[in-house]
This record gives sequence, C-alpha cells and structure tokens, in this order.
Amino acid sequence: MERKVRVGLIGAGFAARFHFDALKTIPFAEVVAVASRTKEKAQAFARERGIPDAYDDYRYLLDRKDIDLVDVVTPNYAHMRPVLDAAEAGKHVVVEKPLTGYFGEDIPDGSVLIGEKVSKREMFIKAVTNAKAMVEACQRNGVKLGYAENFCYAPTVQKALRLLDAADAIVLYMRGEEAHSGSHSPYSMQWRTSGGGALLRLGSHPLGAMLFVKRREGLRRWGKPIRPVAVTAQVANLTKVKGFSEKPKHYLVAAWKDVENWGSLIVEFEDGSVGVLTAHDTCLGGIYNVMEFFADNCRVICHINPNNPCVAYAPEPHIFEREYIAEKLETKAGWSFPSINEDFMNGYPQEMEDFVRCVLEPERQPLSDGELGLDVVKVTYAAYWSAEEGRRIVLDATQ
Repeated sequence: MERKVRVGLIGAGFAARFHFDALKTIPFAEVVAVASRTKEKAQAFARERGIPDAYDDYRYLLDRKDIDLVDVVTPNYAHMRPVLDAAEAGKHVVVEKPLTGYFGEDIPDGSVLIGEKVSKREMFIKAVTNAKAMVEACQRNGVKLGYAENFCYAPTVQKALRLLDAADAIVLYMRGEEAHSGSHSPYSMQWRTSGGGALLRLGSHPLGAMLFVKRREGLRRWGKPIRPVAVTAQVANLTKVKGFSEKPKHYLVAAWKDVENWGSLIVEFEDGSVGVLTAHDTCLGGIYNVMEFFADNCRVICHINPNNPCVAYAPEPHIFEREYIAEKLETKAGWSFPSINEDFMNGYPQEMEDFVRCVLEPERQPLSDGELGLDVVKVTYAAYWSAEEGRRIVLDATQ
C-alpha cells in the first residue's frame, strides 16, 4: 500500500475502544483524531492511545481534508446525524451496529417511555425511513458505507461460507443466538437511547449473519441476493417473572425500563428457507454466540463465543486475577474457556481492514454494507411489530 488511510473516530466509549484496537493492527490505517461530546473525554481517549487530535464536535473531523474515513461509534440513538453529515462532507463512513432505529425523536418529552407508548408499526415505518436516509445519503454523495457487523467477518462464519460455497449448498434452515447476563450501560436500558432491547442490541449480530449468508447464496445460485419476506416474533422481560424480584441477590441485570431482555424471531426468505434467532440477557457463564447452518448436503456449526482452543480450571477466582479470561464472565473460579484472541475470533480486525481497503480500492465494496444494515433494521422492527400484534408480518418489497 502506497499510503495510509487516515481515520477519525466519532465517539469515545466502549465501541470506540475495540474499533481503535482493530484499526491499530492495520499497517495502512492511522487514527488521527477522535471526537466526543465533551472535550475532556475525547482528550483522555486520545492521550491514552497516542491519537494526535481530540475535539468536542465531530464536525471538526468532517472539515479536515486529510481524513479519508469516519468511524461512527456513538450510542445507537446518535448514529444517524453523523453519518448523514459525513456523507455530505464526502467522507467514507463506518457505523457500528445497529445502523439506526426509532428513538422517539418526534416526542420531545424525555420522560415518556416510548417503548410502552408508541406502536411498533409506527416505529417500523420511522426506523426504516431513518435507515434508508443513511444509505441513500452515502449513495448520493458517492461515498461507501461500511456496516460494522462483525459476525460477517468472524473466522468461524467465514469458514462456514467457504464450506457452503464448496458444497454448492442450499441453506434450508439457520439458527442463531447471542446472549449474556445483561448490559450495564444506561443507554441500553430504555428505548429512547437504544432503539430496542435484546432483539436489536444483541440479535442484530446473528440476524446480520443470516441475511449475509442468504445474500451470498443467492448471488452464487441466481446472481442476486435471496431476500427476507416475512417475520414472526415474540419478546419478553424475563427478570419480571414471578419471584425474581424477591430473591436477595441477582446475577442478571434487571434495570430494564421499556425494552425487552429476551426476544425470538423467525425470518422467512423468498426461496422458502427460514432462520430462527434468539437474543437475551438471561445467560450466565459469559457471552454466548452460536450460529448453525442446515443445508441440503451439509451442516455447519460456528462457535464464535465461547470456543475451546484453551480450557482452564481454578479452584478460586483470585488465582487468575491478573489475566483476562472472556467477556461477561461472572467468575474466574471453576472451569473456563480463556479467549486466545477475542477480537480476532469476533472479526473486529477483519471488518476494519475490509473497510479501510474499500477506501484504497475504488472498485471494492464492503462485505457488510449499508444495505445489510437496512435489512437488519427492517427485519428487527418487523419483529417488534409482529410481537405486539401477535401475527406474521409480510415485508413489502417497497418498504
């Protein structure tokens, strides 16, 4: 590579940390600036990582001629505006999942719990409108939009894709799950900042992978993606079951306001195949990410987290106190599955390398792009609509 792609981060929280860690593994990428809502937070993030410049307004990044790629790693509710502004400024964009959603932007009273007040049909219409606006803004301005769905880049899923291709497989049924014991971020507790609960916040990962696999299969078999056509779903808040609040100690996060902590959906595709997804915050023992593909001539299982190249045991938690084990693990005592390279197994460096190469190579398009993010929004909000009305939702091709 003759030159480096210069990257500006918008956001300085959890996602910004692992995006930066992924970018620093790429020799032809350089993070040159970070912006956050407060100058102090941006400066602290930059100082710890050796980033030259820090701002309290992301528009300073967009004004810089030397920045090629903007990486939007803000909370969910703050994805849309920076992407639109970056596109208008002629910057290529990466946005963390989910692409966007509905956040009650038309209801100024912040005390209203919109997850309980706004119909999910109305949310579907507005969320899809928001997502389309982001995709269309990038298309209109001739910039590329990378959708940071790391499951598409995880080594296990990439191997599954190669196996399915080698077998010329017809994927009949897919099963996916993401689960852990719950987020402690205040943004995740209410619809106004998260855009939904477990089904959006966690389920967007396996859903994105399912849509990606059927897209690739369709291109292989027919020369065009296989599209989702209908959704059926159910959601619940399982920490509100009878007797849960009476226990003196809780191992699961229970501070949810107007969002679900469990959801399951069935997505139907135009070729007659189906995908079944479960996402929840009621799983102890660390993060659990699994994909399974049942095809006409093979079967492939992907253990993204946990995986078992290394298995360890300690009779007491202090024994492994100085060493990282795995994300969301409640204790280091007993048997565990220490992650060898968690970022790599999750696909973070691979996705960022793809997006950076797309800047350097004019004909290259991201494996995970804005259209995939748009489909995730459509299917997830159709699932909320289905759960609220207790019926199957058909996706109109014009939506």
